[in-house]
Amino acid sequence: MKATITSTTEIVDIDGSQHMARVWEGVSEKGIHFTAYVSLVQVKRSDDCDEFDRELQEHKRPSTETRIAMMQRIQG
Repeated sequence: MKATITSTTEIVDIDGSQHMARVWEGVSEKGIHFTAYVSLVQVKRSDDCDEFDRELQEHKRPSTETRIAMMQRIQG
């Protein structure tokens, strides 16, 4: 599976124990939209991570669909 994800401004507690994750909006190669909760990203040691770190600071406001998905996750 291949997908493209875009970072949002939202950070949530994954499981109620302060395991924080940033909310990302995604779309699969076949056009399926999804919400991802990312708590860790690691760059290969052989790569220069300066540009990656700069890009990682870019965020957008979550869409209405993502906000609904976040609320549904919280409500169980």
